Amino acid sequence: MTVFLLLYLCTDASRSSCQVIPVEHWVQADAYQLCVAEAKRLTRDLTAKNRQSNYFVCETQVAP
Repeated sequence: MTVFLLLYLCTDASRSSCQVIPVEHWVQADAYQLCVAEAKRLTRDLTAKNRQSNYFVCETQVAP
C-alpha cells in the first residue's frame, strides 16, 4: 500500500480555494498509521491561525 501525506494550503478558513502539495509518502503495510501520526504532529506545529485554513490529508493508493 502507498499512502501520500498531502498539505492543503487554502486562501481562507472557508477552505473553498486550496492548493494541494504532496509532503511525504510511504510504501509499506503500516503506511496509513505512519501518515496519520505525521499529520497529527505537523498539525500541532501549525499556528492556530494557520490551522483554520491549512490542513493535512492522508490519501491511500492501492496498487492495481
